[in-house]
Amino acid sequence: MSVSSAWNPPYAKFANQRLVGGMVFDLGAALEKQLAMRVNFVVLPRKRIESAGLAGEVDLRCYTTPQWTQKPEHYTWSKKLWDISDVIFGGESVSEPQGIKSLPLGSGISTVIGYKYPALEASFADGHLRREDAIDQEKVFLKLTLGRTPYGVSESRALDWYVRNTPKHRLATWRMPFSSQGFQCAIPNNGRVNAQKILDALDVLLRAGQLDAILANYR
Repeated sequence: MSVSSAWNPPYAKFANQRLVGGMVFDLGAALEKQLAMRVNFVVLPRKRIESAGLAGEVDLRCYTTPQWTQKPEHYTWSKKLWDISDVIFGGESVSEPQGIKSLPLGSGISTVIGYKYPALEASFADGHLRREDAIDQEKVFLKLTLGRTPYGVSESRALDWYVRNTPKHRLATWRMPFSSQGFQCAIPNNGRVNAQKILDALDVLLRAGQLDAILANYR
């Protein structure tokens, strides 16, 4: 099961470059029990996950959507397991915008390298927003705390988790949602595990309320 080294809590917690906690860890543990199969987490740079999936080097990708992958047809996709909401946020002295078009022309916005933001691509392309990549989501938060960029992009749960657990975060309280999609799992078509077996296991976890229970643990 692939894991991006750029993920942050509540989705992933790392120690010595190993996944040791978080929602994806708990999902893998639940699948391990349901499938009666050992789940091994493979931590990879974000840009390596796509090639690993296409090459059959991993059997399962989660925390993804067809819109985030280069060749979604090369995977079998699960149902939506959770909702994902991406938001723009600002440093503590930055006023709340009324929409993407109201952001000042040429504004720098901190993003995660290798991540796709389909709803913002037009604004990056025409220069309305200037993309400034960081190696992971925590570095995005730190850049705004230090005032290096006025705006940043984050998944809402990751941002809420950071604010709750970082008393001196120096981030504004406003959030501007700009994209919503479903947290899904993708099974590579050339993987070693039968796709339907994984889909059935995920359906059992969904119907039994185990996925809602995982989510509740991180609220």
